[in-house]
Amino acid sequence: MSRITRALERAAKTRAGNGENDRAVIIPTPTASSALRDPSVFEVREGGVNRDAVNQHVVTITDPYSFAAEEYRKLRARVLRATEKDFQNTIMVTSSQGSEGKTVTAINLAVAIAYELDHTVLLVDADLRKPSIHTYLGLQLQSGLSEYLSSQAQLPDILVKTGIGKLVLLPAGKPPENPAELIASERMRDMILELKERYRDRYIIIDSSPLLMTADSISLCDYVDGVIFVARAGVTDPKTATQALALVKDHTTILGTVFNDVLINPEKGRYSYYHRYGSSATADTADAFHGGENDGSEKNT
Repeated sequence: MSRITRALERAAKTRAGNGENDRAVIIPTPTASSALRDPSVFEVREGGVNRDAVNQHVVTITDPYSFAAEEYRKLRARVLRATEKDFQNTIMVTSSQGSEGKTVTAINLAVAIAYELDHTVLLVDADLRKPSIHTYLGLQLQSGLSEYLSSQAQLPDILVKTGIGKLVLLPAGKPPENPAELIASERMRDMILELKERYRDRYIIIDSSPLLMTADSISLCDYVDGVIFVARAGVTDPKTATQALALVKDHTTILGTVFNDVLINPEKGRYSYYHRYGSSATADTADAFHGGENDGSEKNT
Protein backbone atom coordinates (compact mmCIF):
# COMPACT_ATOMS: atom_id res chain seq x y z
CA MET A 1 0.00 0.00 0.00
CA SER A 2 1.46 3.39 -0.98
CA ARG A 3 2.09 6.16 1.54
CA ILE A 4 -0.39 8.44 -0.15
CA THR A 5 -3.05 5.74 0.28
CA ARG A 6 -2.15 5.17 3.92
CA ALA A 7 -2.15 8.90 4.61
CA LEU A 8 -5.60 9.32 3.09
CA GLU A 9 -6.88 6.45 5.19
CA ARG A 10 -5.41 8.03 8.33
CA ALA A 11 -7.09 11.31 7.39
CA ALA A 12 -10.41 9.51 7.08
CA LYS A 13 -9.94 7.93 10.52
CA THR A 14 -9.09 11.32 11.98
CA ARG A 15 -12.24 12.76 10.41
CA ALA A 16 -14.18 10.18 12.40
CA GLY A 17 -12.41 11.26 15.57
CA ASN A 18 -10.24 8.20 16.19
CA GLY A 19 -7.15 8.87 14.08
CA GLU A 20 -3.62 9.64 15.13
CA ASN A 21 -1.24 12.39 14.14
CA ASP A 22 2.22 11.75 12.66
CA ARG A 23 5.29 13.89 12.93
CA ALA A 24 6.50 15.66 9.83
CA VAL A 25 9.56 14.51 7.93
CA ILE A 26 11.31 17.03 5.68
CA ILE A 27 14.16 16.18 3.34
CA PRO A 28 14.62 19.05 0.87
CA THR A 29 15.86 18.20 -2.59
CA PRO A 30 18.06 20.83 -4.29
CA THR A 31 17.23 22.03 -7.77
CA ALA A 32 19.39 23.96 -10.19
CA SER A 33 18.98 27.72 -10.25
CA SER A 34 17.40 29.26 -13.30
CA ALA A 35 19.42 31.61 -15.44
CA LEU A 36 18.88 35.27 -14.67
CA ARG A 37 16.78 36.91 -17.35
CA ASP A 38 17.01 40.50 -18.48
CA PRO A 39 15.61 42.62 -15.64
CA SER A 40 12.25 44.35 -15.88
CA VAL A 41 10.69 46.96 -13.64
CA PHE A 42 8.48 45.41 -10.97
CA GLU A 43 7.25 48.46 -9.14
CA VAL A 44 3.85 47.72 -7.63
CA ARG A 45 0.91 50.04 -8.02
CA GLU A 46 -0.91 51.02 -4.86
CA GLY A 47 -3.90 48.98 -3.82
CA GLY A 48 -5.10 47.21 -0.77
CA VAL A 49 -7.33 44.48 0.59
CA ASN A 50 -10.39 45.37 2.63
CA ARG A 51 -10.07 42.92 5.50
CA ASP A 52 -13.81 43.06 6.14
CA ALA A 53 -14.45 41.71 2.63
CA VAL A 54 -12.03 38.77 2.89
CA ASN A 55 -13.54 35.28 2.80
CA GLN A 56 -13.67 33.61 6.23
CA HIS A 57 -11.58 30.67 5.04
CA VAL A 58 -8.57 32.96 4.72
CA VAL A 59 -8.04 32.59 8.46
CA THR A 60 -4.53 34.06 8.41
CA ILE A 61 -6.27 37.38 7.71
CA THR A 62 -9.74 37.04 9.22
CA ASP A 63 -8.79 35.18 12.41
CA PRO A 64 -5.01 35.43 12.81
CA TYR A 65 -4.98 34.31 16.47
CA SER A 66 -7.03 31.18 15.85
CA PHE A 67 -5.84 27.60 16.07
CA ALA A 68 -6.27 27.34 12.30
CA ALA A 69 -4.03 30.33 11.60
CA GLU A 70 -1.38 28.94 13.92
CA GLU A 71 -1.44 25.70 11.97
CA TYR A 72 -0.75 27.65 8.78
CA ARG A 73 2.23 29.21 10.52
CA LYS A 74 3.46 25.69 11.22
CA LEU A 75 2.99 24.94 7.54
CA ARG A 76 5.00 28.06 6.73
CA ALA A 77 7.83 26.98 9.03
CA ARG A 78 8.09 23.59 7.40
CA VAL A 79 7.95 24.96 3.88
CA LEU A 80 10.68 27.51 4.66
CA ARG A 81 12.85 24.87 6.28
CA ALA A 82 12.46 22.59 3.28
CA THR A 83 13.27 25.25 0.69
CA GLU A 84 15.54 27.92 2.17
CA LYS A 85 18.89 26.10 1.93
CA ASP A 86 18.91 26.23 -1.87
CA PHE A 87 16.15 28.87 -1.94
CA GLN A 88 13.60 26.86 -3.89
CA ASN A 89 11.33 29.87 -3.92
CA THR A 90 8.85 29.06 -6.71
CA ILE A 91 6.12 26.80 -5.35
CA MET A 92 3.00 25.62 -7.15
CA VAL A 93 -0.08 24.62 -5.16
CA THR A 94 -2.41 22.25 -6.96
CA SER A 95 -4.82 19.32 -6.55
CA SER A 96 -6.11 16.42 -8.60
CA GLN A 97 -9.58 17.87 -9.19
CA GLY A 98 -11.69 20.86 -8.16
CA SER A 99 -13.19 21.61 -4.73
CA GLU A 100 -10.24 20.16 -2.82
CA GLY A 101 -8.94 23.33 -1.17
CA LYS A 102 -5.91 24.31 -3.24
CA THR A 103 -6.74 28.02 -3.48
CA VAL A 104 -7.47 28.39 0.24
CA THR A 105 -4.20 26.62 0.99
CA ALA A 106 -2.24 28.81 -1.44
CA ILE A 107 -3.64 32.06 -0.04
CA ASN A 108 -3.18 31.14 3.62
CA LEU A 109 0.35 29.91 3.02
CA ALA A 110 1.24 33.06 1.09
CA VAL A 111 -0.16 35.33 3.81
CA ALA A 112 1.62 33.38 6.53
CA ILE A 113 4.97 33.74 4.75
CA ALA A 114 4.28 37.42 4.02
CA TYR A 115 4.00 38.10 7.75
CA GLU A 116 7.37 36.40 8.33
CA LEU A 117 10.11 38.97 8.94
CA ASP A 118 12.63 37.92 6.32
CA HIS A 119 10.61 37.29 3.15
CA THR A 120 8.34 38.97 0.67
CA VAL A 121 5.71 36.98 -1.23
CA LEU A 122 4.21 37.17 -4.69
CA LEU A 123 0.94 35.23 -4.89
CA VAL A 124 0.14 34.32 -8.51
CA ASP A 125 -3.32 33.22 -9.63
CA ALA A 126 -2.41 30.95 -12.55
CA ASP A 127 -5.81 29.25 -12.67
CA LEU A 128 -6.80 31.18 -15.76
CA ARG A 129 -9.91 29.07 -16.36
CA LYS A 130 -11.50 29.60 -12.96
CA PRO A 131 -9.70 32.43 -11.15
CA SER A 132 -10.81 32.95 -7.58
CA ILE A 133 -8.02 34.47 -5.45
CA HIS A 134 -9.38 37.97 -6.06
CA THR A 135 -12.79 36.80 -4.83
CA TYR A 136 -11.38 35.33 -1.63
CA LEU A 137 -9.56 38.59 -0.97
CA GLY A 138 -12.64 40.69 -1.69
CA LEU A 139 -11.18 42.33 -4.80
CA GLN A 140 -12.87 43.10 -8.10
CA LEU A 141 -11.84 41.15 -11.20
CA GLN A 142 -9.22 43.18 -13.03
CA SER A 143 -6.46 42.82 -15.57
CA GLY A 144 -3.85 40.28 -14.63
CA LEU A 145 -1.75 37.36 -15.78
CA SER A 146 -3.82 36.52 -18.86
CA GLU A 147 -3.48 40.10 -20.13
CA TYR A 148 0.27 40.07 -19.48
CA LEU A 149 0.78 36.75 -21.27
CA SER A 150 -1.22 37.99 -24.25
CA SER A 151 0.89 41.20 -24.33
CA GLN A 152 -2.05 43.42 -23.40
CA ALA A 153 -0.52 44.63 -20.13
CA GLN A 154 2.83 45.13 -18.41
CA LEU A 155 3.70 43.68 -15.01
CA PRO A 156 3.91 46.98 -13.12
CA ASP A 157 0.31 47.69 -14.15
CA ILE A 158 -1.18 44.43 -12.88
CA LEU A 159 0.68 43.74 -9.62
CA VAL A 160 -1.41 44.63 -6.57
CA LYS A 161 0.05 45.60 -3.21
CA THR A 162 -2.42 44.01 -0.80
CA GLY A 163 -1.45 45.80 2.40
CA ILE A 164 -1.31 42.36 4.05
CA GLY A 165 2.20 41.92 5.39
CA LYS A 166 4.69 41.87 2.52
CA LEU A 167 2.25 40.23 0.11
CA VAL A 168 1.86 41.25 -3.53
CA LEU A 169 -0.83 39.70 -5.73
CA LEU A 170 -0.64 38.93 -9.43
CA PRO A 171 -4.32 38.24 -10.27
CA ALA A 172 -5.35 35.93 -13.09
CA GLY A 173 -7.17 38.55 -15.09
CA LYS A 174 -10.10 37.76 -17.33
CA PRO A 175 -10.40 34.10 -18.43
CA PRO A 176 -8.86 33.84 -21.92
CA GLU A 177 -9.88 31.62 -24.82
CA ASN A 178 -6.48 29.86 -24.88
CA PRO A 179 -5.37 29.34 -21.25
CA ALA A 180 -3.28 26.21 -21.91
CA GLU A 181 -1.28 27.95 -24.63
CA LEU A 182 -0.67 31.03 -22.50
CA ILE A 183 0.54 29.01 -19.50
CA ALA A 184 2.83 26.92 -21.72
CA SER A 185 4.28 29.97 -23.47
CA GLU A 186 7.87 31.21 -23.31
CA ARG A 187 6.54 34.48 -21.91
CA MET A 188 5.17 32.61 -18.87
CA ARG A 189 8.41 30.69 -18.43
CA ASP A 190 10.53 33.82 -18.69
CA MET A 191 8.32 35.69 -16.22
CA ILE A 192 8.68 32.98 -13.57
CA LEU A 193 12.43 32.72 -14.10
CA GLU A 194 12.84 36.47 -13.78
CA LEU A 195 10.65 36.68 -10.69
CA LYS A 196 12.60 33.84 -9.12
CA GLU A 197 16.00 35.45 -9.61
CA ARG A 198 15.26 39.14 -9.22
CA TYR A 199 14.63 39.13 -5.46
CA ARG A 200 16.39 36.50 -3.37
CA ASP A 201 14.09 37.05 -0.39
CA ARG A 202 10.88 36.54 -2.37
CA TYR A 203 8.69 33.45 -2.44
CA ILE A 204 6.43 32.98 -5.45
CA ILE A 205 3.34 30.96 -4.52
CA ILE A 206 1.39 29.89 -7.61
CA ASP A 207 -2.21 28.68 -7.46
CA SER A 208 -2.74 26.50 -10.54
CA SER A 209 -5.63 24.59 -12.06
CA PRO A 210 -6.25 20.95 -11.00
CA LEU A 211 -3.85 18.41 -12.49
CA LEU A 212 -6.41 15.97 -13.86
CA MET A 213 -8.70 18.60 -15.34
CA THR A 214 -6.33 20.69 -17.48
CA ALA A 215 -2.87 20.62 -19.06
CA ASP A 216 -1.96 23.95 -17.48
CA SER A 217 -0.48 22.65 -14.24
CA ILE A 218 1.63 20.07 -16.03
CA SER A 219 3.22 22.86 -18.08
CA LEU A 220 3.88 24.90 -14.93
CA CYS A 221 5.73 22.00 -13.32
CA ASP A 222 8.63 22.61 -15.68
CA TYR A 223 9.04 26.17 -14.39
CA VAL A 224 8.72 25.79 -10.59
CA ASP A 225 11.03 24.41 -7.89
CA GLY A 226 8.39 22.30 -6.20
CA VAL A 227 4.74 21.36 -5.81
CA ILE A 228 2.44 21.21 -2.79
CA PHE A 229 -0.41 18.81 -3.52
CA VAL A 230 -3.77 19.35 -1.81
CA ALA A 231 -6.23 16.53 -1.11
CA ARG A 232 -9.60 16.77 0.63
CA ALA A 233 -10.75 14.18 3.14
CA GLY A 234 -13.83 12.35 1.98
CA VAL A 235 -13.48 13.76 -1.54
CA THR A 236 -10.06 12.86 -2.94
CA ASP A 237 -9.71 9.22 -3.88
CA PRO A 238 -6.26 7.69 -3.18
CA LYS A 239 -6.04 6.30 -6.72
CA THR A 240 -6.92 9.71 -8.13
CA ALA A 241 -4.28 11.39 -5.97
CA THR A 242 -1.64 8.87 -7.04
CA GLN A 243 -2.57 9.36 -10.69
CA ALA A 244 -2.26 13.14 -10.36
CA LEU A 245 1.08 12.98 -8.53
CA ALA A 246 2.45 10.65 -11.19
CA LEU A 247 1.94 13.41 -13.76
CA VAL A 248 4.36 15.76 -12.00
CA LYS A 249 6.91 13.53 -10.28
CA ASP A 250 9.30 13.51 -13.24
CA HIS A 251 9.08 17.28 -13.78
CA THR A 252 9.62 18.82 -10.35
CA THR A 253 9.99 18.08 -6.63
CA ILE A 254 6.85 17.07 -4.75
CA LEU A 255 7.42 19.04 -1.55
CA GLY A 256 4.48 17.49 0.27
CA THR A 257 0.79 16.78 0.43
CA VAL A 258 -1.83 18.75 2.36
CA PHE A 259 -4.98 16.98 3.57
CA ASN A 260 -7.81 19.31 4.49
CA ASP A 261 -11.41 19.28 5.71
CA VAL A 262 -10.84 16.56 8.30
CA LEU A 263 -13.12 16.42 11.33
CA ILE A 264 -10.86 16.06 14.36
CA ASN A 265 -13.27 17.07 17.12
CA PRO A 266 -16.72 15.58 16.43
CA GLU A 267 -18.15 16.88 19.72
CA LYS A 268 -17.48 20.50 18.80
CA GLY A 269 -17.90 20.11 15.08
CA ARG A 270 -14.43 21.51 14.36
CA TYR A 271 -12.79 20.84 11.05
CA SER A 272 -9.07 21.02 10.51
CA TYR A 273 -6.66 20.73 7.68
CA TYR A 274 -4.70 17.56 8.37
CA HIS A 275 -1.17 17.67 7.07
CA ARG A 276 1.89 15.51 7.18
CA TYR A 277 4.82 16.84 5.22
CA GLY A 278 7.29 14.91 3.08
CA SER A 279 9.93 15.23 0.40
CA SER A 280 9.18 12.44 -2.01
CA ALA A 281 9.82 12.80 -5.69
CA THR A 282 7.50 9.89 -6.47
CA ALA A 283 3.76 9.55 -6.40
CA ASP A 284 3.94 6.62 -3.98
CA THR A 285 5.86 8.31 -1.16
CA ALA A 286 4.29 11.72 -0.66
CA ASP A 287 3.68 12.62 2.98
CA ALA A 288 1.69 15.48 4.46
CA PHE A 289 1.55 17.80 7.45
CA HIS A 290 -0.77 19.33 10.07
CA GLY A 291 -2.55 22.58 9.22
CA GLY A 292 -5.58 24.88 9.48
CA GLU A 293 -9.32 24.93 9.90
CA ASN A 294 -12.17 24.63 7.41
CA ASP A 295 -15.90 24.40 7.96
CA GLY A 296 -16.28 22.08 5.00
CA SER A 297 -18.22 24.57 2.88
CA GLU A 298 -15.37 25.64 0.58
CA LYS A 299 -16.31 24.76 -2.99
CA ASN A 300 -14.51 27.06 -5.39
CA THR A 301 -10.87 26.05 -5.24
